[in-house]
Order: sequence, then C-alpha cells, then structure tokens
Amino acid sequence: MAAHKKTIIGIVGEYEDEKENYFCSHLYARAIERAGALPIILPYVEAGQLKDILDLISGLVLSGGKDLASETYGAAPHPAAKVQPARDNFEIALTRLALERSMPILGVCRGMQLLNVVAGGTLYPHTIDELPNGLDHRNGRPLEEAAHDVHLEPNTLLFQYNGGSSSLRVNSGHHQAVKRVAPDFIVSARANDGLVEAIEAPGRPFVVGVQWHPEFFYESEPASRHLFHGFVDASR
Repeated sequence: MAAHKKTIIGIVGEYEDEKENYFCSHLYARAIERAGALPIILPYVEAGQLKDILDLISGLVLSGGKDLASETYGAAPHPAAKVQPARDNFEIALTRLALERSMPILGVCRGMQLLNVVAGGTLYPHTIDELPNGLDHRNGRPLEEAAHDVHLEPNTLLFQYNGGSSSLRVNSGHHQAVKRVAPDFIVSARANDGLVEAIEAPGRPFVVGVQWHPEFFYESEPASRHLFHGFVDASR
C-alpha cells in the first residue's frame, strides 16, 4: 500500500541580497507543520517555472516582509516604503496564477496587501498621510505582543474561527494598508479606527488575508490555530 502523501504548502519568503539567502520565520513553518502539512520555502523562479511551482504545492502562504511597491497599485512612490522588486515580480505573478487555479491562499501582513492588489484592489502607501485621525499602526510593539483589538464581521471565516466572538486582540504593525477592497472580496475585520485588518473571498474555498501575524499566536490563541488548520484542511 502506498504511503499517505503529505499536503505540501508553499511559503513565499524574503530574499537577503547581502547574503544571497532565502528565508522566512520558523513560526510560519511550525504552524503549517502542526496543522498537518509539509511547509517549503519557495525561491523566486522565472515566469516559465511558475506552473511547476504550483503543480508541486496544494496551498500558498504569502508571508510578511517589505512593502509592496506603490506602482503596482497605481500610487506615487513614498519615502517611507522599503521595497523588494524581485519579490514583487515573482509573488504577483505566482499569486495571479494561484487565484486562477482557485488554490487556497493565506496572506499575512504584506501578503494580505499583495493579495488585495493582485485581485484588483489598492493600498494606502502610508496610512497616516491619508488618515490623519486614524491610529498609527506602526505601534513599535514586538510581534509577540498583541497591539490592538479588531472587530470581526459576522458570517466570515475569521468570525467562525474566533468561536463566534466579534472581538480579537491582534499583533499588527504596519504603515501600508488596504484602501479599496478588491472585487469579489469582503472585509472580515477592521481596527477600531476603521482600517481594514482582514479580507476574504467568500466565493472561493479558502482565500484569506490578515494584516496581523497569527503565526506568533498559534500556541496561545485558538483563533490563530483554527485559521492555520482551516487553511491546511482546504488545501488537502
């Protein structure tokens, strides 16, 4: 009898130019592994190999990292932005193809923003420029600590994962954010200042983006644990 094949989840990580290394936080890999799948870090391959990458995996994690270049969503460059064009080019093309395949996708922080842009939405390049009365979400807290509350919308996956409660403490820290939500997506969470903190595509098996970092709270927070398990279950 053939051995049961493990579900493989691809994680888009960072590329460190100085050391010429790909890397991602071990917390992403650990959460995926504990949810029952096998995590792999994806290298930034040429366009002709994107299909081969997606043939290998069953689900895609768009992890956190540097800012998405503002020209990808039609905005002027901002001096506060720290960009990585090679990652943008690879990740945008990969995500577009993954959406065409209806592959389960989990976007985290930058990953949520990229998911929204690829699906046709826009971002605030620097939230406090356009929302002077909003919170400065670059709060300076370490990601191991919750920074603020979000309100979860009823009838969403995140609301379900949070046990039907509409309030959740999260650890987001960012200066870019979703401005116009992509068509076919809905807002599933907002911060107290109204800023979008999570989106999902209800017409798909599992396409969810969160502005916070649930990988830090896998052990301590049931909603984070349920999010990873829901993603892996959808990827099987």
